[in-house]
Order: sequence, then structure tokens, then C-alpha cells
Amino acid sequence: MFPSRQRGSTLIIALFVTVVMLVLGVALMQMLENQDDQMLLEVNGSRTWAAGQSGLDWGLARVLNRGTEIAATACANAAATLTPGAGLPNNGGFPGCRVQVSCAHTPFMVDGVARNRFMITANASCGPSGLTVNRRFESQAFD
Repeated sequence: MFPSRQRGSTLIIALFVTVVMLVLGVALMQMLENQDDQMLLEVNGSRTWAAGQSGLDWGLARVLNRGTEIAATACANAAATLTPGAGLPNNGGFPGCRVQVSCAHTPFMVDGVARNRFMITANASCGPSGLTVNRRFESQAFD
């Protein structure tokens, strides 16, 4: 071996190793960022599910516990937008959540007796822009 021909090979090897380590580091950072986003979407999905169920409960309570109020009026009054502190608990469990509750009333007769059908819909969304989770819930109630 001739030492004069081997000069600079260490520099090339060091440069190659540095580039490989840089590529691996960037790939690892990207993987960690994707995992953070996936975890946030899963948490927001759970919050959205709970918020949507709360919206259904809100609407059902308004139409089924109406007392002497007319069914159509109770259904109209069940429509609301729920946010933390305004229909949803304000304890930190629903940050950035919003639930739009709507109700459709259909009267009908059964054996000459007036009955009511209520279709409660809750459109829930939670999370920051870009990572928002949306869910739609429906429930029917009869009295």
C-alpha cells in the first residue's frame, strides 16, 4: 500500500457517515412527529365521541322532560350549540369542542292516540384546525 494514495479516504468516510446519520435523524424526527399527530387525533376522537353523546343527552332531555310544553315547541327549543361552559362541562375535558344539536318532530297516530317522534342529531367537533375530528350522532325517541 502506498500512503500517498490513501490520503483523504478518512475524510470521505467521515463525510459519508455524517450524511447517513443526518438522514436517519431526520427520518426519526418525522416519525416522532407523525406519532404525536396520531395520538392527538385519537384523544380528539374520544373527546368528540363524548361531546356528541352529551349533545344527544341534551336534546333527549329537552324533548322527553318537557312537562306541559307542546312537543313541536320542545323540539325547537332543543336545538342548541353546546360549548364548554354552555351545555358542556367546563372542567377541561372538552377544550375546543363544539356540538350542534338539532331536532325534527313528527306527530303520528297509533290506535287513535296522538304520538310524537323526535329525531335528535348532534354534530360534534373537537380539536385544533388541521387536526379536528368530526362525528355525527342520531337518536330517535317516541312518546
